Amino acid sequence: MIVIAICDDDVAVIGKLEQCIMDLTDAFKVEAFTSGVALCAAMDEGRYFDLIFMDIEMENGDGITTGRLLREKYGHDSTLLIYVSSHTQYHGRLFDVQPFNFIQKPIDELEFARILKQAVTKIKSGNEIFTVKKGHEFFNVKKRDIICLESKGHNMLLSLYRGEKIKYRGVFKDETAKLNNSFFVQSHAAFIVNINHAASFHGTHMLMDNGSHVPVSRQRAKDVKRAFMYLGEA
Repeated sequence: MIVIAICDDDVAVIGKLEQCIMDLTDAFKVEAFTSGVALCAAMDEGRYFDLIFMDIEMENGDGITTGRLLREKYGHDSTLLIYVSSHTQYHGRLFDVQPFNFIQKPIDELEFARILKQAVTKIKSGNEIFTVKKGHEFFNVKKRDIICLESKGHNMLLSLYRGEKIKYRGVFKDETAKLNNSFFVQSHAAFIVNINHAASFHGTHMLMDNGSHVPVSRQRAKDVKRAFMYLGEA
C-alpha cells in the first residue's frame, strides 16, 4: 500500500487534499500533519512515506527545512516530495531537496489528479524488485534503492544508496534489460544509473547523492542530460 503524508498548517487545505486523493482512489493510506515538526516526529519513530504533499510556509517547521531533514537526516531519498503553496518565489530554493513537483494554491483538481497519477506510477516502478543471484544465494533489491550497476568483465557490481555493494557474476546486457524503468539510463558502455539518485550532471560524469561519481561517455551524454533535465521538470 502506498502511504501518503500531507503536511500543512491549514486544516482546510488538508481536507481539500484528502478529498482530491479519495476522489481518485481509496487504496492509499493518508496521514495528516499540521507542522514540519510533527512530520519529523513521525519519522523519528521510523515512519516512512512514499509521497509527501508539503506546504512551504509553516510556523512550526517550514517546508524547505523539513524537506532538507527528510533527505539529509532521515535519508529518505526515494520519498517523492510535492510542494503545495501559493508562493512561487521559493522555486529556486527547492532544488536541493529534489521535489517531484510543485502544485500552486488554490488547488486545481484536474492538475492535482494528473500529478498524483504520475507520482503513483513512479512509486510503483520504484517498488519493483531486482533479483540478484550470487553463488547459491539470492538477493531481492528494490529498484528505487539502486544507485548504479557497473560491469567489470563477467562480474557485476551493484551499488545501493545506503552504501551496500553486491558483486556477482552476470552478463551486463541481460542485467540492464531487467532495469527497464524509465528512471534508469545507460551512461556508459559499462554503467547503467538510476537517474533519481543523480545530484548533478557534469557532461563527462554524474555526481550521485551518495557522493560517488559515475562516468558519462560522449556518445551517451545527450541522452543522459535529457533524462536528468526531465527529472528536474517532473
